[in-house]
Amino acid sequence: MDKRIILILMLCCLIIGLAAQTRAVDTTRLSIHPATHINDAVQILEGYALRSTGKKLVNLSSYNGSINVPINDLDWKKALELILLQNNLTQEELPGLISIVDVKSPIAESAKKVDPIIQDAQLKQVRIKAVAMLADRSYLKNLGVDWSSVANGKVNVSTGFAGASQLTSPFSISGGGNATIGSHSVEISTLLRTIETDQKGNIIAEPSILVSSGKSGYIQVGQDISIKTADEAGNTKDTFFSTGIIMTVTPEVVELEGEELIKLQIAIERSSGQPSAVSTVISTSKSNTELMLYDQEQTVIAGLLDTDEVKVRSGIPILKDLPWWVFGIRYLAGYDSYEKKERELIISIKAEIMDTALERLRRARTQENLMN
Repeated sequence: MDKRIILILMLCCLIIGLAAQTRAVDTTRLSIHPATHINDAVQILEGYALRSTGKKLVNLSSYNGSINVPINDLDWKKALELILLQNNLTQEELPGLISIVDVKSPIAESAKKVDPIIQDAQLKQVRIKAVAMLADRSYLKNLGVDWSSVANGKVNVSTGFAGASQLTSPFSISGGGNATIGSHSVEISTLLRTIETDQKGNIIAEPSILVSSGKSGYIQVGQDISIKTADEAGNTKDTFFSTGIIMTVTPEVVELEGEELIKLQIAIERSSGQPSAVSTVISTSKSNTELMLYDQEQTVIAGLLDTDEVKVRSGIPILKDLPWWVFGIRYLAGYDSYEKKERELIISIKAEIMDTALERLRRARTQENLMN
């Protein structure tokens, strides 16, 4: 009798163990109807994912239909893979998250990438016109030029005392002599022409460059000089330095409140090399600035000073210029003097927004068709 009871108890324990094992297996397997919406299927699978991996399951794809595939007693991972395969989706494993996303097409990805050359061709271009002039500093003071007042392509000039008579013709200002005329707003280009006409300054460079928006342009009016240096092994080599008028500009077209403005980064350098007994001395004047201009606005960068020593021969005309061997008359009839003239480097900059190359080509063809 006791043996029967023990056998029955053992059989009951075996049945209970098999049932528990069956329930454990059933917690990872499931069945889903093919007409089930993708979001509903994700909610069902999320519970299995949390119990199995501790991660949430989220649908981040653009698909919004049914799963279109029957799931019959499958493991949740296999079921998820089958759903993704059927609907051209994929999964991404993230910390604490399994996301369902669209499959990225190589053709679509390559189409999104814009060829850099095509991208540059779509950029607007900016024409930078510059005029570099060396002007007599004392002459500018007599004119009463106030470079700090530059606005809208004009500068204030205080045409009084000596300056009045000098500005009568170019600026169409009546009066002269010692009359006090007051302050006038004069266009920068007109002022530069006046200085050149009065032979109180000379234009040393007039560069013009077309630069794409966001790109850098470089202009050098001068020469590269070489300086011999020795390396660690004692070998002599030439190191080149750029001198002259050097300008680096980086314009960028910015649209603000429906208007196009030009953000301009500009660096200007004037340098020269002078050989000395020990080495070559490079004298440099630099100016760096960042400003905002509107289309076709003109501005000025000034204040770079330079001192020039000029030899002047004075005395009795003709006799003072005779050769030294003519009885030394040149020394009796004349003398040499040295004058130091302070000059100011004035750089006028004008920025103009241009259409893209493609737009200019289409406009040119349209004009040709109209003419034909």
